[in-house]
Amino acid sequence: MRRVINLARLSPRRAYAIGLLRAKRQSHREMRHLALEYDTELADLEHRFHELAVEYHRTRVEAAIDEAVLERNAHPGMLLN
Repeated sequence: MRRVINLARLSPRRAYAIGLLRAKRQSHREMRHLALEYDTELADLEHRFHELAVEYHRTRVEAAIDEAVLERNAHPGMLLN
């Protein structure tokens, strides 16, 4: 269980040290929270980028297939690469 410390009863140096430790703990909590938010946002962006890359790849493959079909229809007896 955490002890409640009355800062008014401590020496100024001791009160400063305890206040500094409390602030440090609080800043570490806030930094962990911010890092977690950043990691979550980064994972979402990576997922979205992957979706866009797959979508772009599909459109390019479909365009290449369509072009090959048109070329095959334009030159029916010709061997194509």
